[in-house]
Amino acid sequence: MQPIFNINREKNDNLFYKSYSNDKCILQFHSQIEIYFVDEGEMEMFVDGQYKSLKKGEFSVALSYSAHSYKTPAFSRSSTLIIPSYICKEFFYITQNKKFVCPFFESDVYDKIKPFYDDLTKENTNYIQKIGCVYIILGIILENSVLEEKNSSSTNDFSTQILLYVEENFKNDITSLSVAKHLGYCQSYVSRYFKKCFGISLSKYINIVKLNNAIMLLKQNKYDITYCAMESGFSSMRTFYRCFSEEFECTPSEYLRREEK
Repeated sequence: MQPIFNINREKNDNLFYKSYSNDKCILQFHSQIEIYFVDEGEMEMFVDGQYKSLKKGEFSVALSYSAHSYKTPAFSRSSTLIIPSYICKEFFYITQNKKFVCPFFESDVYDKIKPFYDDLTKENTNYIQKIGCVYIILGIILENSVLEEKNSSSTNDFSTQILLYVEENFKNDITSLSVAKHLGYCQSYVSRYFKKCFGISLSKYINIVKLNNAIMLLKQNKYDITYCAMESGFSSMRTFYRCFSEEFECTPSEYLRREEK
């Protein structure tokens, strides 16, 4: 089964955490790290071609662009933490083009990490404290894992190359043509391949990545809108406003007000 690229997850590039009962998820991948805790019961987990039935007090980690799925055979209570790349760039740099030898972790590591997850989900925890908890969680994961290079002969490797190149170069005002040239293919082939794999055009995906970065900068309340747009790879404010309106059906100011509610 081919994994599905979760474009909706890409559009919501915020730190995300939530608890579930009897959860399930189709085989998918996205640019964020996804940590999945089994708090009660049992869940069947699939990450990077590996399968394991996780019991209470165990968890899985899907790195950036790692295919993953899960389901509940009978009963489960679980919680997830999804971390976008801008929050901990050092971790994403360390794990880029790599995968865990074993993406599943047992109760001893769960017991170290879960208190920090619980702290960041509390209502009175401010944003800086949440980021601190994320760094500690990722640090503990690295301390208790082994990384290896991804198999370059994988049939999904070309799609991952495209995604990683966009992630690393979107601030340079890249286009589908420049992506294709860098990878050594004609534009029409890369565009068709990307659309077939992910269900959206490469140009649209590039704009989504740029918009997510602009929104992240705007939320910091340190920069004006022109800086945020230019720093995110848009060639003009006209292009930025047009792309923003097409994607979110509102202005940047309206979007931020909506997020604050």
